[in-house]
Formats: sequence, structure tokens, C-alpha cells
Amino acid sequence: MTKRQKYAAYAMALYALLVVVFRYSSGGTGWGTALLLALAATPLALWMGWLRGRLNERAAEWGRRRFRPWPEERRR
Repeated sequence: MTKRQKYAAYAMALYALLVVVFRYSSGGTGWGTALLLALAATPLALWMGWLRGRLNERAAEWGRRRFRPWPEERRR
């Protein structure tokens, strides 16, 4: 599978999961409402996952630049 196909499959699985969660949650919304809520929540959830990964990458990069290495990792 290409990267786009994996991303599309992940998005579809997330959408289906959100529909089921909204449909069978304690509020018990109807199928139409659950489909619409999941349609709005899926891009938000994907964006939040991307943002989390991006922040973690940037924090690791900042940590590598900011702090000195451990003594055993120093080159003399």
C-alpha cells in the first residue's frame, strides 16, 4: 500500500469508529446525527494526531541542540 492509501484507510477506520461511538454512546444519538458528528470530528482527530507528532519531533530536535551530551557520548 502506498502512503496515501494507508492514510485513507486510517481515516476511514477512524470515521467508522467515531460513528459507532457516537451512535452507541450514553446519549444514544440517531444514525444521521452520528454520521454528521463523525464527519466533523474525523479531520479534527487526524489534525490533533499530526500536531502531537510534530510537537514531539520539534521537542526532540530542540533537546538535542540545547543540552550537552552525556559524558560517555562526548568525543574527546
